[in-house]
Amino acid sequence: MDKIETITKEQEALMPKYVDKWVAIGTSTEPLDPDRTQEIVNKFRGLIERKTDVPLIIVNNPIEAWVGCCLSEQDVKPEDIVEGINEVLTNNNPKDYEIPQGFLPWASGSFFASTFSFYDYIFDVLGVRLEDELYEKYKIWQDTSEIGCVYPLEELTIVCEKPTEINLNEDRVLHKDGGAALTYAGHGDFKVYSLNGVTVPEWLAVTPAEEIELERYNEIENADIKAEFVRKVGIERFINKGKLIDTYEKYDKKQHDWWHKSEYELYDMAFLFDGLDTAPFLSMVNQTTKIFHLEGVSPQCQSLEAAVKERFGGRDFKIRDIA
Repeated sequence: MDKIETITKEQEALMPKYVDKWVAIGTSTEPLDPDRTQEIVNKFRGLIERKTDVPLIIVNNPIEAWVGCCLSEQDVKPEDIVEGINEVLTNNNPKDYEIPQGFLPWASGSFFASTFSFYDYIFDVLGVRLEDELYEKYKIWQDTSEIGCVYPLEELTIVCEKPTEINLNEDRVLHKDGGAALTYAGHGDFKVYSLNGVTVPEWLAVTPAEEIELERYNEIENADIKAEFVRKVGIERFINKGKLIDTYEKYDKKQHDWWHKSEYELYDMAFLFDGLDTAPFLSMVNQTTKIFHLEGVSPQCQSLEAAVKERFGGRDFKIRDIA
């Protein structure tokens, strides 16, 4: 087959259909059908060259699945795995099983929907063809999108149910303000808190914006989480309590075009820190995400020139554009 260099407008117009299809698959919370799950698992085990005549255990969430994997490796019989999981997670592990740090599953099930959407599109719309044997193997892999995470051990397979709740924002990334964005049933209290696709601490997700103390910003080290903090509480709250040191508006737009685009401003946020006379923070609009960032700079930075130069490691940069 010839290399595909371009696609037609008609082919491009079909992309949203496949996005919708696979978002629906990836966010499905339908309980697993045991018979269908067994069929999928048997074919998948054959694909990865493991014996198929082994027990299947379906658990509620990845925590239970991982504990079950650990028990299996410590010679707990398949018929005793579920009871062992309950003992570990509800009775403080009375038999003192070793439960090390968890690993990712062999197959991520419905969470791999974005990858399957790509292949589904290029096969159906672009007409890409594989050899029959390879395509059959791909279809076995694709069928795992109907179930949750898969752990194909030597003597049994553990599969976890899909989440009971999945919340996305309008950009279709994991998000819920006020609660968990993703929740599983069962033991282990498996919940994921996320704002606009960024995994955040529970308190940041569930606390109403007006009740969050701005000083908690200093508890956060990750830049993406900091950005979500600012987005949630509002840049205005920081600005209202801070003192403006310097602003892009004082500078020539032709000479500092990027400062104007990003609305660079320097604020003294000493109110956030006990015992500091000055704490300059550089405020800017991220040109990719269009959300505000606040970045602390050294107290010596009392102008935009100094703050921007420090941000670029002491080098003078003139930004022309972002690719």
